[in-house]
Amino acid sequence: MNTVRPVSAALRQLLPLLLVLALGACSVQQTRLTPGSIVDASEPVQRDTTIALLGGTGFVGGYLLREALSRGYPVRLLSRSPDNLAYLGERVTVINGDARDPGALQALLDGAQVVVSALGPPRARGDSRSGLNSAVTAALIPAMQAAGIERYLLISGAAVVMPGDARNLSGWWMRQLVRVRYPGILEDRQREYDLLAVSDLGWTLLRCPLIEGEGYQAPARVTLDTPAGFYLRAGELAQFLLDELETPRFRRQGPFLSSP
Repeated sequence: MNTVRPVSAALRQLLPLLLVLALGACSVQQTRLTPGSIVDASEPVQRDTTIALLGGTGFVGGYLLREALSRGYPVRLLSRSPDNLAYLGERVTVINGDARDPGALQALLDGAQVVVSALGPPRARGDSRSGLNSAVTAALIPAMQAAGIERYLLISGAAVVMPGDARNLSGWWMRQLVRVRYPGILEDRQREYDLLAVSDLGWTLLRCPLIEGEGYQAPARVTLDTPAGFYLRAGELAQFLLDELETPRFRRQGPFLSSP
């Protein structure tokens, strides 16, 4: 179990997060990749594993899509505006539909071997009143079972609680701040984990702090008991997720990620 750091040191670490929350910033710093940077990442050699990607048109999803294409993965992507993705050409199969539609999910999973979700909470009022993430995962679990897909990697938040957590003082404060600032989002994310915990899927829940729109600089720090930092570069998140897909280390676990 981790020992609690001195209060002064923990407070120094908390100051950046306190400032962000005090200014009312979102839990994700949304700097999107340009279409050109995604297109340039693709490789002509394709792998045998096809990824079904949810949230691929979002901020974090763009980094995941670029990383997947750069490694040669075929991608099936769900979008409510497929015409906006014409620049991807034939390298990505775009499915027209909404993640809350069981028919669209079935079409997305057709021919895929792994599911990756980068779905974020609805933007309206910074809340997740619709319970989007837990609703989609609740629909995905039986759909994946019916399609014979076992592997599910998804992005969540560092405030989600799981058995085995031993948060130090800064990790505890991180959760309390999210509970106050984004209670709906946390409730939705926690419910999503609860659904996974009783499923028989080979899931990995990536528990992330504030995500910044920056590319890869160094391998992400990974812990299982308490958050190691308050920020994570999107490029480092994308690389970790694809590495975990290729060499599973955290099956049915929820690693905390942060940038060094």
